[in-house]
Amino acid sequence: MNNHQNAIFHQITNFLKTPLALLGVDLKNFQFNKICHFANHPYLCKGLLMKFLLIFLLFTANAYAKIDIQHWTTPEGAKVLFVQTKGLPILDIALSFDGASSRDGAQYGLASLTNNLLGTATQYHNEEQIINAFESVGAQFSTRSLKDMAMVSLRTLSREAILRKSLAIFTEVVTQPQFKQHYLTREKRQTLQAIKASKQSPSSVASLAFNQIIFDGHPYAHNTIGKKSTLRNITAQDLRHHYQQFYVAKNLTIALVGDINKVKAKQIARQISHGLNSGKKASVNAELSLPDYGDEIHIEFPSKQTHLLIGQVGISRSHPDYYPLYLGNHIFGGSGLTSILSDEIREEKGLAYSAYSYFSLMQSNGAFLIRLQTKNAQATEAKNIAIQTLDDFINYGIDEQKLQDGKDNIIGGFALETASNSNILTYLSVIGFYDLPLDYLSSFTDKIKNITAKDIEYAFSRLIDTDNLTILSVGKVE
Repeated sequence: MNNHQNAIFHQITNFLKTPLALLGVDLKNFQFNKICHFANHPYLCKGLLMKFLLIFLLFTANAYAKIDIQHWTTPEGAKVLFVQTKGLPILDIALSFDGASSRDGAQYGLASLTNNLLGTATQYHNEEQIINAFESVGAQFSTRSLKDMAMVSLRTLSREAILRKSLAIFTEVVTQPQFKQHYLTREKRQTLQAIKASKQSPSSVASLAFNQIIFDGHPYAHNTIGKKSTLRNITAQDLRHHYQQFYVAKNLTIALVGDINKVKAKQIARQISHGLNSGKKASVNAELSLPDYGDEIHIEFPSKQTHLLIGQVGISRSHPDYYPLYLGNHIFGGSGLTSILSDEIREEKGLAYSAYSYFSLMQSNGAFLIRLQTKNAQATEAKNIAIQTLDDFINYGIDEQKLQDGKDNIIGGFALETASNSNILTYLSVIGFYDLPLDYLSSFTDKIKNITAKDIEYAFSRLIDTDNLTILSVGKVE
């Protein structure tokens, strides 16, 4: 094979490593290069490999999608979702509290600070001792705070002696945290440095400004990590109060995936929730009304390229048009270089290396967003083409071949979406946290199959008005 064929070969085989390994296939003896040898042409080679990949994914999609999700509620009120997997002696646990930045109130950054300080101190151990306790059994502990979900995660071996020790320290960290002033001071300093650094990035400046415009007055509007003026006044007592209000069993979803049985999963979930106050579930954030006006804003920034963000208020995860909007966006701008938007902006006009669109999905309305960056002098042209492409997509329907290609791509790729414990864990957390149907995974591909071009056209036309889009540019006017 030549260098180009080699590159394709490595690209495809790397993509297939995970599912092939799970099926017990020896990649060393599974040689795609023989296909390329007979094809003797780089593009034909790529086509053959991609056809093989599609057939493989379609063949395995049902195997991975048929996941047995078991669920229950602990006596304290925590929602639990569990999937038993076999083969690897590993257990993944994700705790999702409805206590992230949308619960900051006026104290922007409070939820992020609270979540980040979990694991720094408990009633019995300091930070170094906690780190050593996890490392001694090879366990991985992490925290993450978004706009809706404040997450605490553990990955550990499921062997009984190790599992017992890792769960003991994990439970202690989650249920008995101590918010010490010197750790808070350190976290504030690091957060302020991150805020300062973000102001030097046009991409970060654009993202924050767009959220402030779209979610004006809503709890989603501010930066997840807060801002300088509010961080200064947050105290350790504020963190304790936030923890006591939101880190409670009735406000918690527990997701477990791994090599344990249901009896053990119930013991673990009870061990965690039993150490928490029962509390109450946080009230749902208000829905945003769809826009009846648009706006165009430019932020001057000393950069060679302009960052363009074009969009509006979007949908929640429970929106009735979720599936046609998901498939439609995949075809329009969500499928990378093969999307309609990328073809117009990149391939036809050469205005940007990449142009893409997506729906951010949250408890309340997220956003619909088209995003690209281009040379400053081409910003107006790129903006106009992006909006026109969206307008044409909504008003002139979808080619049947593009519709089928989009379906095949999503359905085929869905196998990989549920091919690892970590991906399944993410889905369980989302299903539980957002109260999605328990058959979400098993019915996903069937719902995508049944969508028509008219379904997509109707969903987009009633949600998106191209005359009322918010258009934000960050760059240097030329």
